[in-house]
Amino acid sequence: MQTNLNCLANICAFNKSGSCYACHIKVEGFDAAITPETYCDTFKNNSAFHLSNYSGEISLTNTQNISCSANNCVYNISGGCNASHVDINSNNASCETFKSK
Repeated sequence: MQTNLNCLANICAFNKSGSCYACHIKVEGFDAAITPETYCDTFKNNSAFHLSNYSGEISLTNTQNISCSANNCVYNISGGCNASHVDINSNNASCETFKSK
C-alpha cells in the first residue's frame, strides 16, 4: 500500500521512516494565511509517547484520513483534505501543502 502523506516530523511517535501511522490526523490552523500558522494536532513527541502497536502498511495514513480546520486552504473541502499529496514539516509539524485561497 502506498501513501500520499509524507511526514518529515522525525520526532513524532507516529512517524516511521517518513510515513505516518496514526489512523487519522488533524491539521489545525483555523485562520491560517501562511504555512507556519498550520500544524498537525495529532503530533506526539516520541520521547513522551511510544507507538508500540502499528501493523505495517495497513495502518498508513493517507490524505483521506486528514481532517483540516484551515479554512483558508484551497485543499480544505468541508473540513477534509482534497490535496493529492500532503507534506508535514520536520521543524514544527506544519502542513507544507497549505495553499491560501
